[in-house]
Amino acid sequence: MNYDQYIEELATQVFEKELSFSESEYRLRLERVRNIMDEKGLDVLLVTFTPNLSYLSGYQSFGSGWYKCMVLPREGEPILHMHQLEVGPALLTSWVKDIRSVPWTDSDGMATGLADILKERRQERKRIGLEIKKMGLGVELYEGLKRALPNAVLVDASDVVAQPRMVKSSAEVDYMRSSAGITIKALDTVLPMIKAGVTDNQIAAVIYQTLVNEGSEYFSTQPIVSAGQRNWFGHTTFRRTALQEGDTAALEFGAAYQRYTSAVFHTVSIGKPSPLVEKRAKVINETLDLLFQVVKPGRSAHDVAREIGAGMDEISPVPSSSRIYGYSIGLGFPPTWGEELYFIREGAELELKAGMTFHSPLVVDKPGTPAVGFSETWVVTETGCEILTVHDRELTVVEE
Repeated sequence: MNYDQYIEELATQVFEKELSFSESEYRLRLERVRNIMDEKGLDVLLVTFTPNLSYLSGYQSFGSGWYKCMVLPREGEPILHMHQLEVGPALLTSWVKDIRSVPWTDSDGMATGLADILKERRQERKRIGLEIKKMGLGVELYEGLKRALPNAVLVDASDVVAQPRMVKSSAEVDYMRSSAGITIKALDTVLPMIKAGVTDNQIAAVIYQTLVNEGSEYFSTQPIVSAGQRNWFGHTTFRRTALQEGDTAALEFGAAYQRYTSAVFHTVSIGKPSPLVEKRAKVINETLDLLFQVVKPGRSAHDVAREIGAGMDEISPVPSSSRIYGYSIGLGFPPTWGEELYFIREGAELELKAGMTFHSPLVVDKPGTPAVGFSETWVVTETGCEILTVHDRELTVVEE
């Protein structure tokens, strides 16, 4: 039995689909995307960014780096065209009926196979939207499509699926609440074991174990535990480093529940914190408190950022014009839980709407000094905002 035969036989089996939402919900999302396609004059959309593809099809897999594409014409059923190994997960987790594979060893098959599908659907001379600014559309695929479809008009459509994803449904927010509960359980479990002499690996092990035991799936972003001088540098994580008196340990992690994440950032001081660390912790948490007070639907992200930034100007080397007070979070796949849909920052014209979800990690990591940061994941409501990851944000101090 070759792999294609295996997939054919697998598709004939009786099994329960693992859909995160109903097929009718996914079809409603397709219609919203098609309305935007109409506005942009697109005949067909090629969705290659994994979170967008999952949003429309339900597909889930840890193999998010493998090739995959949803062919979405303005009329007719969508097609999934994907790496051979991803057909199985697609059969299990997606509602899409037409799933076609590319052999593992045939890298040319991505572009040629996709072009054949477009020709089959008589789209080879049409306006084809590509997610050029998103992960998933490699140079090889893009150049191959240009060669295989010389009469097509290839246009950037990176923002087409982003628009309907911006506002979460109540079901999506409920998944984020479930994630938040697991995330905070892990935080509550790990904090009591942190002390001088413990390594960042040991801390990470407790976080991993608790998240998984409590129901998390594979993570969109791996848990971050940064200790000692390593947390001067930002985006470093555990590497066999023992905590010492005077260090801070920076923790950032989030459970994945139906691929939705609610994340948290927290700081632990090993020993009595210096006045500098205490001030940073105080100002960061005051800024977060102010953020949650001033957020309202209808306000612009720019206005919110301008209103809350004064305190951070006292402690952060980052100029206010460059500082981000929140980014969109929700549906995600490795390597990141960040949706890259919208930000709270100066200059952002985004109008806040009920159902938008954000992670707001405020961190000061000036070279040569201990990093300090805190965060919450939250959702805009009809009257303000709801914090999903409710916890004690005060600086945790470990004194023996």
